[in-house]
Amino acid sequence: MKKSVVRSIISVFGVLLMTFPAFAYTVSVNQNNGTTYSTTSLTGYSTNGTMMDGMKVKVYFSDQTSAEALWADTGSGSGAASGTNWSLSESGDTYGGLWSFVNGTGLGITAFTIDAGAGNTVFDRTNGGNWGTDGSAQGWDFSVQSAPTDLAITATYSDLVALTGYAPVGDLFRFLTVEFANGGFASDSQMTYITDTDNLLLSGDLTSVPEPGTILLLGGGLLGLAFYGRKRSKM
Repeated sequence: MKKSVVRSIISVFGVLLMTFPAFAYTVSVNQNNGTTYSTTSLTGYSTNGTMMDGMKVKVYFSDQTSAEALWADTGSGSGAASGTNWSLSESGDTYGGLWSFVNGTGLGITAFTIDAGAGNTVFDRTNGGNWGTDGSAQGWDFSVQSAPTDLAITATYSDLVALTGYAPVGDLFRFLTVEFANGGFASDSQMTYITDTDNLLLSGDLTSVPEPGTILLLGGGLLGLAFYGRKRSKM
């Protein structure tokens, strides 16, 4: 009697596992503060696919080659960067809207990088659920919605962005790199994910901020030139 009950329970669990397969892919999200960039202001916290024109997308293939494409409009609220048999697209507000990455090249893809700054755009991280940089509201970390099983995905935000005259809050970044392990992102595969973006108020208004050490060296050099000039004038 007891054995039959146990077998029935095992059978039920087996059916459930077959009906609802586990997500076998893994996702890791990191950040690399890198170089800090500054911008005057943001347009607001709502950005869609048509508002990121000019972003640069670079794809790295398993045969050590790479390809680049620029982001452009594809429809109302939608945009994409497309190469030969591959594409990255997004539709609707990036705060919840899906990005779709498709590979039909016949090669595996090991990684892709998005330079949002080239399209007057920045990535906006969750920031622990807190409100971030002024004008950015709350962000949304890279979050995979669907992907091939047995895939290890690592997303890295890099190069902080701050408002001019202020220290970085830590939620805005210029670049996003997505890497694929466990054999890479195979041909005839698709991945969908969410990641939030914001727009710069002024086009081209993204300037790298010198590191403190660089500023000290520059200041020391200017003082040295001034001292040398005064010495020569006395002679």
